[in-house]
Amino acid sequence: MNKEEIIDRFKKWRDNDENEKIIAAALTLPTSVIDDEILSWVAQSYIDIGEYKRAIAVLEKIHNSMEHDYKWQFMMGLALLRAADDDECDDDDELRCNILERAKVCLARGMNMNPPDDVLESADRFMEEIEGLLEELNGSDDADYDDDLEMYDDEELDAVEDHIKEYFGEFPTVFHETASKDFVCDIACIPPTEERNYFTLVTMGMGAHIMNIPDSLSPEENGRAELLICLPPDWKLGESTDEWFWPIHLLKDLARLPINTDSWLGWGHSVDHQSYIANTQLCASLLLFPEGVPEEAEVCTLPNGDKVNFFEVVPMYREEMLYKINHDTKALLEQMKNVSHIVDIDRPNCCENADEPEMDSGRIIDVSRNHARKISDKNLPLDPINGCNHLAVFLRWCVEHDLIAPQFYENCPDIVKGVKDGSQTDLRQFINDYFGGYLKPFQFSYMGACFSNYYYNWDTDDSEHFYPSDVDDYAEHYFGTERYNSEEFQDEAYMFVPFDEEYYQGLSKYIDRAFSDFLPDFTEYCAKTDKETAEKAEKLLGLKLTLPRQDEQIAKAYRDIEYMSKASGGCALPMIVDLGGCADTQDDVSDLLLDATDTFLETVVIANFTSDDPVNWTEKNFGGEKFSVIPSNDRIASLQSTLAEMFGAVPAILTFDETNATLLIPLENGVYIRFAK
Repeated sequence: MNKEEIIDRFKKWRDNDENEKIIAAALTLPTSVIDDEILSWVAQSYIDIGEYKRAIAVLEKIHNSMEHDYKWQFMMGLALLRAADDDECDDDDELRCNILERAKVCLARGMNMNPPDDVLESADRFMEEIEGLLEELNGSDDADYDDDLEMYDDEELDAVEDHIKEYFGEFPTVFHETASKDFVCDIACIPPTEERNYFTLVTMGMGAHIMNIPDSLSPEENGRAELLICLPPDWKLGESTDEWFWPIHLLKDLARLPINTDSWLGWGHSVDHQSYIANTQLCASLLLFPEGVPEEAEVCTLPNGDKVNFFEVVPMYREEMLYKINHDTKALLEQMKNVSHIVDIDRPNCCENADEPEMDSGRIIDVSRNHARKISDKNLPLDPINGCNHLAVFLRWCVEHDLIAPQFYENCPDIVKGVKDGSQTDLRQFINDYFGGYLKPFQFSYMGACFSNYYYNWDTDDSEHFYPSDVDDYAEHYFGTERYNSEEFQDEAYMFVPFDEEYYQGLSKYIDRAFSDFLPDFTEYCAKTDKETAEKAEKLLGLKLTLPRQDEQIAKAYRDIEYMSKASGGCALPMIVDLGGCADTQDDVSDLLLDATDTFLETVVIANFTSDDPVNWTEKNFGGEKFSVIPSNDRIASLQSTLAEMFGAVPAILTFDETNATLLIPLENGVYIRFAK
């Protein structure tokens, strides 16, 4: 009996519901006859008679050759779904959830392989059954959502779904979000087609939240957005491992970025994920208008007239993100003109050699790539990470001496803590991953940036203190002059010094000496500029302002002045003075408060008000009736708490230039009253 005759007999038995005969006959066939097609008949027969575990075992045998067949995916999905009802799962909810999740993945993958409509309808019913079971097991119901959850109403959601179907394609599969605290971010999955041979994943729900856009933009036109990403046709969509699931995480995280940071996303924005994307060096995202679809796909109009903008997420390498920051989006797109919008985790880095960084104290202090390239160019027997050795020493020293930017403390608290407690002494990989191998002034406090400029001054490398020269000098002392100058090192001995605690302590002595010489002139300069700023502010306000000495705590000066003020019927407030013009928004306030945690960056004075009510005094003497309220938020409240500990009280804020001045007085609940003149 040949294979065709065997299959014909299987079909007749199947039509007569005689599945046991199929199984029995298959077991008697010679091994040479049994192939994947025969085994798929056996697996389906096991499913039909309720032997789901056996069906799963057979399907596993043909997984490698059949996983791209929607029939295999549906059989495995159904077998897993039914196996989840097995007795052994009765007392093990975790096991049952895992089996159901696997079933969901298989059905989702099969639904994205363009099966016939009748099969698709059946699979859709099974997916609904799985979702219900998972919600029941996880305790997920409407109570998982906060009462103030932002959601499209039915008409708005219909408009968004219709827009996606019209311009991106039908979506047989939706990755539903069953619990949320802000908005529901479902993800529609459009399978590959002949016209667009790639998966398209589109968020549905982000646009229910109106983003905090700049005042110059219209909330109705620019306040709402949805995101999409395009994946190659062989992407294992639905797999729960990081290797395949990261695009789902990425879309959900980006969708929540505006609400978590009280900000917005728009065309040309880039987001650094700090090596978030799995299994690739891609570690950032660029938002662009969707590619490969009509221009009308860019905007969906809701029934109330609001626009929902659709942006495509294009993953980037760190060098590409930095190139965009140093130039602009259009310049980056010129570099990326040959890059497909479809994700390719192994694509070339378009900006790896686009800009050979020049050492410029205003932009770049040092970059590890310039040193690592010497290793490859000269074929040195070193790990490229050695190009970052001396950069890591310098950054660690600055962290230990509190010379890093306030944003560094805010964004990398674990690194700061690790350096301070000694558990994080090797910052090389951190510099390469988080900063792209760059040391730049913005990473340091004002004092740290000035010291870096002083010690890392490439324009005057014959000065008394020059860090690269000190790095070379240490290497010469370590190896001895003769070996230091030998052909062994090819003039790069500084990268051959072992990177260990001895190396750090040795270079730290050079940095200590340079900093000791730098500090007196720096503090004298700061005292002079602070005094000039304070005098201008004093004249503007008509108040007595006390400038604490650089060597005393602001909180101590504040306590002394507060005591004297109360005795004369007035009150005192610490005050941040900035020459930047106007402070109009929550972002302005939080940025100024953050900068003030670096007391060398902003001038901090103690204002001695002649009234015990600074709001009343300001209204009468400064702003008249030109006042507004700047509400508090979590970031402002957190920074106020930090500064209250540093200064003795929550500070007021004065910003002014030649034409504008604003004075912000804090209230007890964290709100600022803003006066302008």
